[in-house]
Amino acid sequence: MKFKYLLPILLFFTITTQATSRPLAVQNFKYKKELKLTGNLSPNGVVKLMLDEDIYRHSFYGDLRLTYNGEIIPYFIQNAEEISKNTEKVKPELLFSKKDDLEIYVLELPKLPEGLNYTKLSVSSAYDYETSITLKLGDNPDQFVESKTVFLYKYGSQTSGEIDLGYTKHRFVRLEAEPGSDLKFPSAFRAKQTKNLYYEKTHTVADPVLAEDHCQFLFPNESKSAFQILKLQFAEENWERMVTVRGKINKKEWETVFDGTVTHKKSEGVYSEIPLSKTITSEFEIQIYDGENETLHLTNVISVQPLEEIYFFANAEGSKEGYALYYGNPYQWPASFDPFSYPSSEATKTNEVKLGTLLMESENPDFSFSVLYPPISGYLATGFFYLGVLALLFLLFSILKSKRAVLTETES
Repeated sequence: MKFKYLLPILLFFTITTQATSRPLAVQNFKYKKELKLTGNLSPNGVVKLMLDEDIYRHSFYGDLRLTYNGEIIPYFIQNAEEISKNTEKVKPELLFSKKDDLEIYVLELPKLPEGLNYTKLSVSSAYDYETSITLKLGDNPDQFVESKTVFLYKYGSQTSGEIDLGYTKHRFVRLEAEPGSDLKFPSAFRAKQTKNLYYEKTHTVADPVLAEDHCQFLFPNESKSAFQILKLQFAEENWERMVTVRGKINKKEWETVFDGTVTHKKSEGVYSEIPLSKTITSEFEIQIYDGENETLHLTNVISVQPLEEIYFFANAEGSKEGYALYYGNPYQWPASFDPFSYPSSEATKTNEVKLGTLLMESENPDFSFSVLYPPISGYLATGFFYLGVLALLFLLFSILKSKRAVLTETES
């Protein structure tokens, strides 16, 4: 075979290999966790994985890399939600209907018990139909404050027989449909509001360090518990103060993660919540500036970390072995995946989602920074830069020395 044909063939195989597999340089990550998958895993099925405190303690968030047999798996990350499994079914009352040029229906839903919201409204018809419906919600039939348009149909046994009400407390529903739909509304559904999940840790409040215009509270956070929110409780009920929160980023340096005015009123509850600009996993301090006011008495501090979960597609073989999560590289660039390569938000809400569990954390035995990746690559680039500067200086010095020698000879 001639060489001119061999080169394009080798290039083709190189491009193909790169397009079909993306191995991870696992030696760049200090920690890893194996995954355990439960249930019957279907090929390319959706898997949900809850992150734990080890991840927040040792990862740098953007450095999370999920792998199957060493190859990167795209994933989607979001705040974990607790979805209520107890759904109640109730019967709406039809207050009004008109079937002329436009079909109009007004429904009243039963009163809501404490803590529940309406989630769905079922729709049926004796005939096949398709219609665009304008849905309006309100607290009374005189004023509807929310509105949206939905499309419903019934083609034989195929039907879209539910309208999503979106966890509303509005009890009155007005529907405007195209003529000939002849709709019925046999039931409505209500459930507890979906809520985000958190883990909390209470920190011991030591005596403050008093200064001229502020007091400083130190918290060692010896367990290195990760958090993004602080909840503060004071003996005083109504107050307004400038507050600064700083976290330690190394043995000597501190980084400010909140700096602003905090106002608290008795009617707002016991705690004042302070959102931080980044996740803290180290020693931290709270500075409260009293100015000319009396010093506030801090009685309780709770750190809060929203739990997060990862969704990804299982491998094409449906195998439950070979999955791992790598992290612990402060120089790793944030993950960026094609949105079609991981499950959509709709797919994450189905009953087909399987659960994954993170096993015990272990230090990666292959950990050692590569010369092709930061920080080694950065050090090498800096070294080559200074070598280049020294080489130019040496060349310039040689030229100047040569010219000086020529001038000396000419003068002599």
